[in-house]
Amino acid sequence: MHAAIATAVDAPLSLTERDIPEPGFGEVLVRVTACGVCFSDLNFVRGHSPFARFPVIPGHEITGVVEAAGPGVASPAVGTAVGGPFLYDSCGHCDYCVRGEQILCSAKRVTGIVVDGGYAEYVILKAAFVTELPSGLDPVAAATARSWGG
Repeated sequence: MHAAIATAVDAPLSLTERDIPEPGFGEVLVRVTACGVCFSDLNFVRGHSPFARFPVIPGHEITGVVEAAGPGVASPAVGTAVGGPFLYDSCGHCDYCVRGEQILCSAKRVTGIVVDGGYAEYVILKAAFVTELPSGLDPVAAATARSWGG
């Protein structure tokens, strides 16, 4: 698959070929339809995300279609249009997570900054954190509308 990789702070993105990833437990493989460019993506490549990891595929305003589901995934089904979130996942058991405030979890991971994001043909996302898109919603407009949350 084609992917744009951030390799270091202030370095231009590198276009490269990678294997299509395989979804693991609780994950879905999403064929990317669109991925918005958010100001936080620009801040990331400028070095304003101290928790960032390199190399990584940026992009967290993702829409696409589920191509495959890993073990333990009951929903969304293959063929479902989804939005991929800024929040890749969280621990699920701290006080913040239990209250539904996963974005405050100290163990959270951020799509496109800590784990690979949507500047590629395919992306792996946690099934519990994607949002099914309503029928008829333009997926390109939806990608830039907001960071989809689960």
